[in-house]
Amino acid sequence: MPMPPRRFPSPSLCRTLSRALSRRLPGKLACLALCLFLCLSSLPVHAAQPATAGTVCLLLESLTPDKGWHDQLRAGLARAEKDFGITARVVAAPADSNQQAIFREEAARSDLVLVADDSLHEVLRNNAGNFRKVHFGCIDTGVRAANIMSVTFADEQAAFLAGAAAAMLTVSDSRGMNPQKTLGWLSGKETGPIVTMLNGFLEGARLIDPEIRIVHRSLDSFEDTQRAQAGCRELLAEGADIVVLAAGSAGLAALDVLAGQQALAIGMAEDQDRLRPGQVLTSILKQGDRAVYEIVSSHVRGNFRGGEIVTYTLADKGVGITDLRSFAAGEGNKLPPRLASRLTELRRELERQAIRLPSLRQGTLCNCR
Repeated sequence: MPMPPRRFPSPSLCRTLSRALSRRLPGKLACLALCLFLCLSSLPVHAAQPATAGTVCLLLESLTPDKGWHDQLRAGLARAEKDFGITARVVAAPADSNQQAIFREEAARSDLVLVADDSLHEVLRNNAGNFRKVHFGCIDTGVRAANIMSVTFADEQAAFLAGAAAAMLTVSDSRGMNPQKTLGWLSGKETGPIVTMLNGFLEGARLIDPEIRIVHRSLDSFEDTQRAQAGCRELLAEGADIVVLAAGSAGLAALDVLAGQQALAIGMAEDQDRLRPGQVLTSILKQGDRAVYEIVSSHVRGNFRGGEIVTYTLADKGVGITDLRSFAAGEGNKLPPRLASRLTELRRELERQAIRLPSLRQGTLCNCR
């Protein structure tokens, strides 16, 4: 291995330093100071080595691309890997697997472990105490512990706005009034976040028209495309003309069914309006990528906010809905005249908490030590 380069001061610098020292110090001390300077300045120069940012693992129930929640989380991790130099891994921990064993294995080899799926939240709560030197990120619900930082969402606020928009459209003459006043909701599973959003959606719709009815199907899977299509057909048969697709990658398959029936969709987590321009009324947005990035940043910068639950809201743009312009640009699509202004009014009321909506996430996950 080649020796690192040595640097020596120039003769002129040595003469200048010698004269300066002799004016201020006795002769022997000046000589000693000059010798010390020469010794130190001739030491090998080593390049500074960057400190490692550590290993970060994102545990997901599924690695199937969904153009929504999971893709968004992976995007946040990729951005953090680029910015902070972490070693990032995305690992599958399916709901039907031994999730606890997978969790423990990844916790043993990681500096930070992130979880963002309902079944993994409970695994985190039950096992984080066994890995006190490891940091954990809990996304989409709150778990209080010294080595856990949680980011959750007031997504019921966004769902409320989506419900109001859907109700105004379905009872208006802009597309042809739906005489059954029925909206649909397709869930992958009955998780706390999804139930919370469903309740917010219902409240928003019924604020516009108390007679609005919401029909609901749960698939017990975020990947079963055949079941998603069958469930969507059932919702349409019950009179729904707008369906919220809260079913992960399985929900994407339902778009084909809706297109065949000239019904509309509401996307979930990511801006899904672009998937079928003119057929997606709006999307309920949740900044999962921002949550991943914020937790990794906190960990890497040494100010990890353990024991804290951060909530993203409409006010800080952590949740929201798309602006319906993509839908309105679709052929034959028209929005009710007051829809945009009414949504603006409702957004302001939510932001100043004049309208309060409950979170139905699992309370048992909170305040565990």
